[in-house]
Amino acid sequence: MVSKDRAAIIGGGPAGLTQARVLQTLGIPFEIFERNADFGGLWNRDDPASPIYDSAHLISSRSMTGFEGYPMPEDWADYPSAAHVLSYIRDFARAYDLYQYARFNETVASADPIKDGWRITTANGERGDYRWLIAANGSNWAPIIPDWPGSFTGQLRHAASFKNADEVKGQRVLVVGLGNSGVDICSDATRTAAHTAVSLRRGYHVIPKHILGKPADVFADKSPPLPFRLRQRIFQTLLAILIGDLGKYGMPKPDHRLMETHPLLSDQFIHHLRHGDIEILGDIARFDGPDVVFKDGSCAPFDQVICATGYDWQVPYIDQSLLPWDRGRLAPPLSIFPDAKNLFLLSFIESNGSSFSLFNEMSWVIGRAIAAEMSDPESYNKLRQIVTDTKFDLTGGLKMQGTDRHIGYMDNKSYRKALRKLRRMMGWPLDEVAPPPEKRAPAH
Repeated sequence: MVSKDRAAIIGGGPAGLTQARVLQTLGIPFEIFERNADFGGLWNRDDPASPIYDSAHLISSRSMTGFEGYPMPEDWADYPSAAHVLSYIRDFARAYDLYQYARFNETVASADPIKDGWRITTANGERGDYRWLIAANGSNWAPIIPDWPGSFTGQLRHAASFKNADEVKGQRVLVVGLGNSGVDICSDATRTAAHTAVSLRRGYHVIPKHILGKPADVFADKSPPLPFRLRQRIFQTLLAILIGDLGKYGMPKPDHRLMETHPLLSDQFIHHLRHGDIEILGDIARFDGPDVVFKDGSCAPFDQVICATGYDWQVPYIDQSLLPWDRGRLAPPLSIFPDAKNLFLLSFIESNGSSFSLFNEMSWVIGRAIAAEMSDPESYNKLRQIVTDTKFDLTGGLKMQGTDRHIGYMDNKSYRKALRKLRRMMGWPLDEVAPPPEKRAPAH
């Protein structure tokens, strides 16, 4: 037996803290391993690998984001800044007294399966045995930079290194990719760069952050419950009315329906596109010294190429053969249960809404699974059989593009329904909540 029945949570970001509160509520001993000196995950800009830039704000709205039972202050903006989000995360940890469980400045070098548990070795050589391991280290830490032919004499870098517009002052800048960080960086660059352009493989539907005066996700959540395809057509028509045809500004026509790629929300990008501040260019073919050559045969010189081209998912401390990889994404049942015993995945999800809200649902399922494994092995065996044999609907009819990023992509509402279905099948409570903190820490 493991010397002590306790769980190890790897990562002190929103996912790890959500799980910590659940285990605390259920009375399950645990420790949190965090490689930095404080909580925050990717929102902690003291981490050199943090991808957060000065102008970063939430993509989901304040009211649709956050820890269950601990809403963001109502006097905050609809889309809070990165600084507000970080203060909120740490206030939550203080309010629920989660700092006492933290092992800060400790990087997990390896986690190896042993009989009835896991042995963790830190970078400084310390070892400890734990019965359960929860991987909550997040998915946006390993930047992907495409390998183009040729040589570029300017600066080639990933968006993860971008912090503010001063870094591109007076330069010709090409941003590659049009995810949410890509549109933000393009918009930032227009303030100081000599010229700003974006390289695209395909067209995208750009959603304004507010629709008829409401945050876009609130508007969608409060809309009548219609069949998915009907909702898709209605919203696509509404966007056409609100935004019009972006093709006149150079945007390629999308080759997919609305919501069949990860949502792209921006007001600023639309503004700058309409004002001629951003040039739309095609896919890159190769580099030729200072020039970027595009697949349509055109070329143009640039001083910087900033790749907003996503991140590899990594769990570097676990033997990769123990993890269910699929084209660079982790795809176990319900995005939680790999085959390895007493191992749970928490922060490796892609969805069309706030991940904060999903972490709460996932954490309760993991907490109940740990409690069952600890005290009711028969129930735990039943759980493993259910998650292996049951086909859960995670998409609600959502059909995503077949890119690597969209492997295992899920619809928020459908995923919640799937987790509640699992709870019912296991006879677990459906609406568990942690007790409120005795006194909420003040927001900074």
